[in-house]
Amino acid sequence: MAINSHEILNYLYLGREKLYQSVFGLLGFWPVKVYLSLLFTFNIINWLLAYFVNQSVSQNLVVLHYNVNLGVNLIGNVSEIYVIPTLGLAFIIINFLLLLNLHPRSNFLVHLLLGFSLLVNLFLIAAIFSVYLINFR
Repeated sequence: MAINSHEILNYLYLGREKLYQSVFGLLGFWPVKVYLSLLFTFNIINWLLAYFVNQSVSQNLVVLHYNVNLGVNLIGNVSEIYVIPTLGLAFIIINFLLLLNLHPRSNFLVHLLLGFSLLVNLFLIAAIFSVYLINFR
């Protein structure tokens, strides 16, 4: 069985066109535009706060997690603070990719998935702010 390169290129072209149609169809829904603008704003705030904490630290080690009952749980390198905004960006991308497959079926899932990403990014902003308070208070 020979592999026909023209068929492979045809499938790739049709797949790319279907991807464009689904992305632009999803972006045509106005709540998606509002959610994505808020999500990317909050994620940029996450990155800026992580950069601020990274630049403010004078040593290599910082307290990354503090528990009220046990005290300091996690001490790590200052560059590990960038895991938090990366996690927020991963939630945005994964939920958007899920939405590409699920959008034609339900508009409720748009609000559910993107609202969850918004909530996760808000909690991650609070996490970075708490890391800042723990280290510089």
